[in-house]
Amino acid sequence: MTDLTSAPPARSRPVAVDWVTIPAGPFTMGCDEIRPDGRPVAAYPAHTVDVPAFRIARTPVSVAEFARFAEETSYVTTAERKGGSWVWLGGEDTTTPDQDHLWAEVEGASWRTPRGPGTDVADKADHPVTHVSRPDCLAYCAWSGTRLPTEAEWEMAARGTDGRQYVWGDAPPTPDVCNHSMFVGDTTPIGRYPAAAGPFGLADVIGNVWEWAATKWHLFPYDETKPARTVRLRSGPVELGVVRGGSFYNNCSPSGTAAWVRVYSHPEYTSYDIGFRVCAVG
Repeated sequence: MTDLTSAPPARSRPVAVDWVTIPAGPFTMGCDEIRPDGRPVAAYPAHTVDVPAFRIARTPVSVAEFARFAEETSYVTTAERKGGSWVWLGGEDTTTPDQDHLWAEVEGASWRTPRGPGTDVADKADHPVTHVSRPDCLAYCAWSGTRLPTEAEWEMAARGTDGRQYVWGDAPPTPDVCNHSMFVGDTTPIGRYPAAAGPFGLADVIGNVWEWAATKWHLFPYDETKPARTVRLRSGPVELGVVRGGSFYNNCSPSGTAAWVRVYSHPEYTSYDIGFRVCAVG
């Protein structure tokens, strides 16, 4: 079974991080939303979780920060080893039925060439890095002396303790509050949307890119002591990871940008709308 808590060997070299301290305490995790077909959403039910105090990065890891890591360690990402990654090939309209087929695994796409050969990140140094797998994130954390946030830490930092639906409050999203629903159609510089900072002042908590969490995928109520969900491959069972926060593509419905939205992913999945942020060790 794949161990999602370990990272490939790497040099531990702390980097400067703009930390935000989140105080210990309880908060409401998840929601009580039911789909039109009568099934509960993956974050059902709402329940109280106590989280110890922790520090989390104000911003997701940028292209420039990841480039420094890759240059100093000669690290090769999952997408680079595989020879490609998932990219949105369609236009800006995601309301049309069957648009998801326009996501395709593009040969040569990686964090260096986000839309495939002929593209680069020359003008994206201050954008969040993309096309990173969970092992890639763990390798960066091992090098930088950091760690990924747990899913509970991520949601508390994004949502606060007042039970709000969205990081900015309870009003449905609009194009001016966060980078979502293909209103821009691409990643944007980190921090462009102050309203998406959440109650603790984190940048781009909702929208821009999904963010990997340290937690394995569990059904709610939240209990990390329960067995993680797995997918069975030819090589054996693989424990699923969690991504949070939505992205520039994202779901056009208001609930698609809610602070409680959670999605599982194969740990080695990579795409143009998944990145990460880090937490302090200890």
